[in-house]
Amino acid sequence: MTTPLNTPLEIPALSDAEELSCDVLVIGGGTAGTMAALTAAEHGANVLLLEKAHVRHSGALAMGMDGVNNAVIPGRAEPDDYVAEITRANDGIVDQSTVRQTATRGFAMVQRLESYGVKFEKDEFGEYAVRQVHRSGSYVLPMPEGKDVKKVLYRQLRRREMRERIRIENRVMPVRVLTSQGRAVGAAGFNTRTGQFVSVRAGAVILATGPCGRLGLPASGYLYGTYENPTNAGDGYAMAYHAGAELTGIECFQINPLMKDYNGPACAYVANPFGGYQVNRHGERFVDSDYWSGQMMAEFAAEVASDRGPVYLKLSHLPEESISALESILHSTERPTPGNLSRGPGPRLPHA
Repeated sequence: MTTPLNTPLEIPALSDAEELSCDVLVIGGGTAGTMAALTAAEHGANVLLLEKAHVRHSGALAMGMDGVNNAVIPGRAEPDDYVAEITRANDGIVDQSTVRQTATRGFAMVQRLESYGVKFEKDEFGEYAVRQVHRSGSYVLPMPEGKDVKKVLYRQLRRREMRERIRIENRVMPVRVLTSQGRAVGAAGFNTRTGQFVSVRAGAVILATGPCGRLGLPASGYLYGTYENPTNAGDGYAMAYHAGAELTGIECFQINPLMKDYNGPACAYVANPFGGYQVNRHGERFVDSDYWSGQMMAEFAAEVASDRGPVYLKLSHLPEESISALESILHSTERPTPGNLSRGPGPRLPHA
């Protein structure tokens, strides 16, 4: 039944709330939530996965991903190398124990994703073709068909053995984690289409709602003018805070140099491995390292403020196959809208 647009929406009674229960409640159906649900189910738990949109095409990687940026491949690097480089890139403002977990467990995750059907770039010897972006070490592992990563994971969720363990509730927006004696025991939310309240009783709760992509909005205040996925609105932060968790580090958010009228990644992780780099209006390369870091941001800001600005991403020296590969990544997997714009008059990919 469809409610006419001019009909006031009545708030359903709390007594009519839908009540659910599970062993493990996963809040957020993006890539992290999907993997958490699969992992819990593989260990025998009955899982409930709540997603405010639809799991098939939700989350920051709904359009896919061009590569894994933290692949520490045995024989090519050690976890200590990665921890040292990330610490240096972030001017020491990192939780090294968390970075070490990523470095130590990342390779097994690459292998697991590959077993699901996610494809990673290999060299002529069949080895993972990691690329260098950081000042030291090669940790970027391209995904040639990364636009399909969420589809691959959704197929895993719908396997018969997983369907028996994982219940998916789409269009349900959790707003509070319920606690008892200092433990998370469930969640309260509502159906985003009907307004019906939903309460969940759970043995454990996993928050997989992503970061707060709207921290650090551009000067215009445009809510979707963010590098991060704008639907990652910080609801997980709010739920954790109201449940009694301590929040730390959220004043450190990512700010990227973006090309004018082109809100998408183009430097460092994407263009740099192909040979692209930043130049000032004289065509001079002005940064010590193209990897995003506090140092790069300072150098970038200084150049823009000087009489040597504006700055550009230089690609004109690259061969046609490199430009085509960049366009394939930037205009399909990452941001399809700029690709549509670039098919109009003017250069295909904005560059110097």
